[in-house]
Formats: sequence, structure tokens, C-alpha cells
Amino acid sequence: MKVHITGVAGVLGSYLAELFTKMGFSVQGNDIVRIDEAWRLKGVRDSIKYIWKATQDLTQEDLAGVDLIIDAGLMVADRPMGTSSPEFTMLGNLLPPLRLLELVRRIPNNPFVVYPSSFNSLYGHPPGTTFTEDTLPNPSTVYGWTKGSAELLYLAYHKSFGVRAIITRVGSSFGPRGRSDELPHRLIIYGLLGRPFKLRSPYASRLWTYIEDAGSFYMKLVEKIMDEPDTVVGKVLILAGNKGDRVVTNVELAELIRRFIPTLEYELGEYEPGELINGKPVHFTINSERTRKLLNWQPQYTLEEGLTRTIEWFKQNLHYYV
Repeated sequence: MKVHITGVAGVLGSYLAELFTKMGFSVQGNDIVRIDEAWRLKGVRDSIKYIWKATQDLTQEDLAGVDLIIDAGLMVADRPMGTSSPEFTMLGNLLPPLRLLELVRRIPNNPFVVYPSSFNSLYGHPPGTTFTEDTLPNPSTVYGWTKGSAELLYLAYHKSFGVRAIITRVGSSFGPRGRSDELPHRLIIYGLLGRPFKLRSPYASRLWTYIEDAGSFYMKLVEKIMDEPDTVVGKVLILAGNKGDRVVTNVELAELIRRFIPTLEYELGEYEPGELINGKPVHFTINSERTRKLLNWQPQYTLEEGLTRTIEWFKQNLHYYV
């Protein structure tokens, strides 16, 4: 199988590039950073084809012979520009998938396209809601609405033009090589540096997923695409959770990390946009049994196990972030 990954130099993209290479796939990808600056790819630079382009600049020639596309390009989030520039967020988040879909629908071999959407950003439902694959998006931020719009765009191209699209709603993930703006990684970095941290949205909740569990999810998904594609094409699947599906507040997460990094000090800050619903902090549970049964997949790492592995990696690789 020949796989193309957009945003291949990012966290998810680089991890999948490494995973698919080990599986024996032919792997290529595009991103907007120079290959010699793509430090997350250093383990597979000589094993993949790297295309130095933005997604909206790809051509049919770039995707020749590709069987599967993972659209893992990082979109424009609410921080730092999205809150103050909704137009920038809309263009940055909807133009690349639109251009990619227009390209894909004209490719004769009709590759599969997987769109890793968001989980937390799509929801602005009352606290205590249980989410399933059928829960409709109700975002409370511009970023969330653009993610939801991109989902509908993929499904519309599936229904209108036969594009073999699959939506994966990815929960908050963490692990080695993680982005410094994700909360677990920020807490770890500040703790290791002994710097005080302002913990925003302290009692809003998140369901964190360790990156190796995310990887095993995509391995199962690829197997299903190869063996029984009709069971997943046009579907929304949920990639979220840890062993036990433990949902924690940001304060609880900080306290878990402080067990391993006693030098972590933090103070409570204000709530970010979308983290309060009707004056109450975001809190939810999931029921993704349909997805898990379909793919025969379960998270294997508890939150604590994932954090322990992540902290050890950051201790050895802090120089990438400071």
C-alpha cells in the first residue's frame, strides 16, 4: 500500500509515517517545513518521500499511485490568531481540505481519504453529556465550527462524488514528540524548567489518549480499509480514550504530573473560550463501543502509564523545546 500523509512533519503525521514504514508500506508526505528542520521525522527521513508543499499546492502528479491519504495537516487553532481573526481561521481550516478533495475526486484510482477531525473542539453540549458516533457537533468556538465544517465537506464529497472518505474524531492526545501547546506537554516542560505555570480552564475536563494507542487505532483502521472497506467508508469513528476512559480536569492532570515532577508549580487562571458552557466547566463522557467493536480496538495505556512514558521522553529531549 502506498500512503500519503499531509502534515507529515507534525506530531500525528510523523508518528504515522514511522508506523506505516515499519509495516512495510510505501510512505510519502507533504509539509511546509524544510526536511532538515523536520526533527520529528529524523528517524524516517531516508525511508519516505518528502514533498515540501502546503496541502493546497499538491498536484495529481504528487499523489500518483497513492492508495490512502491521511489528511493530518495541522489546522489553525483558536490560539493565538483564531479568536481575534475568525476569517483567518476559516480560510486556514477549510481551504486545504477543499483543495485536497477537489484533487482526489479527479484521481482515477480513487484513493481512500482519512480526515482526523477533533473531538473536544466539536462539542459545546451541556456538561455531563455522553458522546457517541451519532452526536452532532455543537462547537462553541470558531475553530470548532471549522473542524465540524470540514467533516461535513468530506462527507459531502463522499456522497456527491464517491470520494472514499472516513472521519476519525481524535481526542486530546499526548506523548513523545508532542506539541508544546498541548497541556500535558506544557505542564511537563514548565515543571522540568522549574517555571511557574498559569493553569487556564482549571476545572474543564479532557479525555486524554496516549500516542501509541492512537497509532494502534490507525493500524486497525488500515487493516479494515484493506479487508472490509465498505464497513468504514463514509463513517464517523471515535479515536478517544485511555485504558478505563478516565476523564480528568486540568487541575487533576496537573496534580498527576506533579507526582512525577515535584518542581511543577502552578496557579489557577481564567477560562478559555468554549471551556465554560452555561457558566459550567466542560465535562463529558464517551461511549464509542460501536467504533471499538468495528475495529477490534481498545486503548492499552492508562493515563498514568502514558504520562510516565511521556515525561521520560521529555527529560531526554527537552532541547527540542527550549
